[in-house]
Amino acid sequence: MSTESKKSFTQKIDNKNGYDLWSKTYDTDVNSTVAIDELKFPPVYQHLRGKSVLEIGCGTGRHTARLVSQENQVIALDQSAGMLEVARSKLVSDRVEFVEGDFFAYPFSGEGFEAALTSLVIEHIRELDRFFARVHSLLRVGGEFFVSEIHPLRIGAGTQANFKQADSEDPYFLESFAHAPGAIEAAAERAGFRLWQKVEGVGDDEFAGRYPQWEKHRGRPLILIWVFLKSE
Repeated sequence: MSTESKKSFTQKIDNKNGYDLWSKTYDTDVNSTVAIDELKFPPVYQHLRGKSVLEIGCGTGRHTARLVSQENQVIALDQSAGMLEVARSKLVSDRVEFVEGDFFAYPFSGEGFEAALTSLVIEHIRELDRFFARVHSLLRVGGEFFVSEIHPLRIGAGTQANFKQADSEDPYFLESFAHAPGAIEAAAERAGFRLWQKVEGVGDDEFAGRYPQWEKHRGRPLILIWVFLKSE
């Protein structure tokens, strides 16, 4: 389709329908945030082996596949049927169960998970206290919660999840909430978590070398990664 024939608009869209649309191109139109998450987040949870893991907002299964390859038993939840369709097409294993549903309402069964993980989801959560309280209730004592998110400084400056469709020049913007620096940690602490590890994902030499198109991000903080522990 020619540039002249494309529609030009900016549109906000709810997250469920937005991710259903985005699922068609999510894996091929990789952006700098997904790229830095792919590079910096997996090393933080690579020690997880043989655990029962809850993945919140699994999307197209980027991290799910790694968790399964590390012999974990994974419940991978997402509210987008489109994203789950892509994930299921890529990963067939008796170590994973993909489920569609609302994280706050889904009736998880069993005695609790040994670990939980979420990537690039927190920006879509309005109520941080409610979110962390729910995760805390689903983890066993000693459980780890791995979180990767767009750096609060970038979100505060206006960066948020967005994507384009082939027939438009301007992006769809998903529902996002700019949480102030420290708000995520404070909400986790109020829920009963203890901060164990914090990693800043910066556009370093490795990132710039692998993704020369994002040389402009060299030295910039792009994501922030936390590991929280449920100590009691």
